[in-house]
Parts: sequence; C-alpha cells; structure tokens
Amino acid sequence: MTPTTQKGFLVIADITGFTPFVASTELEHSQEILQQMLTGIIGFLTPAFTLAEVEGDAVFVYSTIPENKKGPEERSTRGEKVLEIIESAYYSFRDRKTSYRRIRTCGCKACQTASSLDLKFVVHYGDYIMNDVGGKIKPLGPCINVLHRLLKNHVTESTGWNAYALLTKDFMETISIDRQKLYQQTETYDHIGEIETYSINLDQQYKEFLEQRKVYLPAEEADYIIQKDFPVPPSALWDWGNDPKKRSAWSMESDWRIGLRPSGRRGKGATNHCANSKVTEMVLDYRPFEYYTSSMGRGPVKFTLTVNYEKIPYGTRLSWHVKMNSILPGVIRRFICRMMLEKGLRMKQGFEKLFQLVCEEGIGYKV
Repeated sequence: MTPTTQKGFLVIADITGFTPFVASTELEHSQEILQQMLTGIIGFLTPAFTLAEVEGDAVFVYSTIPENKKGPEERSTRGEKVLEIIESAYYSFRDRKTSYRRIRTCGCKACQTASSLDLKFVVHYGDYIMNDVGGKIKPLGPCINVLHRLLKNHVTESTGWNAYALLTKDFMETISIDRQKLYQQTETYDHIGEIETYSINLDQQYKEFLEQRKVYLPAEEADYIIQKDFPVPPSALWDWGNDPKKRSAWSMESDWRIGLRPSGRRGKGATNHCANSKVTEMVLDYRPFEYYTSSMGRGPVKFTLTVNYEKIPYGTRLSWHVKMNSILPGVIRRFICRMMLEKGLRMKQGFEKLFQLVCEEGIGYKV
C-alpha cells in the first residue's frame, strides 16, 4: 500500500553543549544526566506530540493535523499551541536545571556542571509520509530533511544565544505573531537552498516570565468553585478553555469570539467576547498548561476567574475559582455567583459536556 501524504508540525528539541560536556566529564554520570533530561523533555512534549525518535541528545516529535482541521483558522490555533508547548517545555527544563545542582549529592564534575547545558528547538510545518524504517514507523520526506539540517544553523554565531526556538517560514504561516519581534535570518544548505527562519530568545523569555506579576485567585478566596477530573494531560485540555471555538462547543449557550491580540497570539492582555451574553473577557495572567486568570463581565458586573489545570495521575483536575468584584457581603456574593454559574451558565452541565467531548477526541491516557 502506498503511504498517504500527511501534513503537520515537526519539532526537534536538542540539548545544547552536551558533546563538550560528555568529553570533559565522567561518562557514567553524564549519560545518567542525559537520560534524566531526555525523559523530562519527552514527558512534557508527549502526548501532545508523537515521539518519532530519540536521536542521541535530541528528541524528534511530530503532530499530524486531521483532514477536517486543515483550514487557516485551525492551523493558527494549533500553531499557537505548538509554540506554547515549546515555551513551557523550556521553562520546565530551566526550572529542573536550576534545582539540579541542589538535589545532586555527588561531587563529580558531571553532576556539578550539568547546569551549563541548555536547550534549543527547531520547528517546521510541512508534508511527510509515515514509513517503516527498520521496524519503526516515523515521518519521512523532504521537510524532515530540512528540519534536521536546520539543527546546524548560525543563530548562536549571529546572536550569542544558546537557548532558542528556530521557526521556519512554513511554520510562521500557521500562526499570527509579530515577526518584527523575532530574529530573522536566512540559512542556506546544499541541495536545499535558502530557508527563511525566525528565532526566539528562550533564555530572555524565561527571565521575563519569572519577572511577570502573578495574578491567581486561590480557592479559599473564591465565591464559587467547580472542578472535575479529566483523563487527559493538561496540554490536551488547555485549548478547550482557551480556544474560543472549542470553548463554545461545551460552554452552554455561548458563542465565544476572538477579541484583541496585542502580541498577535493568546496571552496576557488578550480579550475574548461572547456574542450571545455580551460578556467580555480580558486575560490578566497566562501560564500555559498550569492556569490562566481573567477578568470577565458585562457593564458594571465584573468577576475574576482563575482556571487551574492540576496534573494528577492519569489526568488533569480542572478547577474554576470565581470571585465577584463587589462590596456586597460575602454570603450574598456567593449566592449570586452560584446562581449565575449554575442556573445561568449551567456550568455543571457544561463540564459534563466537556468531559464527553474530551473523551471523544481520544487524545490522552487510556481509561
């Protein structure tokens, strides 16, 4: 049977600085450290992506776009999620790296200098076929060759960055983002030609992420709480709350639309609005796959909402913490919140519908 051409996102996460690290440190411990780092990277990238192969100190993953979701709007939504996963994977890598030296009791050079390692990503979008190579099914095609050739680039030479995400022009066409804020460079390769690329300084972005003010409504300060466990990881549940189209599919009698996107994508400062209820939402804090906080309301009636994604064994505990911004006594606030969310928005029924849709999507853990 002739393999069918597929289209999707292709990502390589490569640990930078590992070759000289291995050459100058104890082999046994350096390989143990590599295995721990690769396991952490794979754990964050999957199951949102499918693991194609571990290539030494790099991880190659891909995500296929279903035939019924290849329109411009769907590609843009999925492109944003790809970038969110990559950024979050790097933040997680940095957090682990920062604590690595503290939790290692060994005084060998490998354990003490592991914090010098960093991480880069190459991201592409294109056509490929799935083929059996030595008993392993993985993507093949010219775009796979381009992806791997781009590992050898001139970003570090030109910018001094060791941690970055290099995005091809083909990927950039799947996402709405201000290209002026990215480092643009053209790479040239034999038999391929010129490839236009755009790069993000992940080290700088991580520092800015740490400095951003957190806006989080804890459960003990909320007027209303609703939560439910879902048999999928946070990355599979995230878009159901953040993509207006998917949110409308389960949020009862709603019709959410995209509003302002100051940075060209979802994030802090972005707005959405419901065409049915005339409610407007502004994002106050945005931490992909962990939580987001927004201000919601219509006219003088405003609410603060924190949607929390807690990773639990074989799933995610989704919690909504809602507080009415009012000087009314707490008993009255809590009563109004409960009535509006349970009787007006029918949140309990919405969560049940969301559970059904998530299970039908079939992305996540088996239950």
